[in-house]
Amino acid sequence: MDDALKSALRAFQLGTRHEHWYGRTYREFWRWFSAQEQALLAQASSEDEEALRDELLELTADCDDAGYAVPPEWSDQLIQRP
Repeated sequence: MDDALKSALRAFQLGTRHEHWYGRTYREFWRWFSAQEQALLAQASSEDEEALRDELLELTADCDDAGYAVPPEWSDQLIQRP
């Protein structure tokens, strides 16, 4: 991946940190996540796309493990401080 794409991916990763999302809903988080993901994929060259998709799958798993994966009925609940 080129440096600009790596930098954008790193900014995306940092944006998923909990302190940015306290007081917002899980739905807001996942809408933002999806928009960021699509923007990164649009920036990627065809050579970088597979590596980027792998990184995005890993980031999705990390977010799921961090507690953002919730049942649909929780989508409008606020993300609370632990």
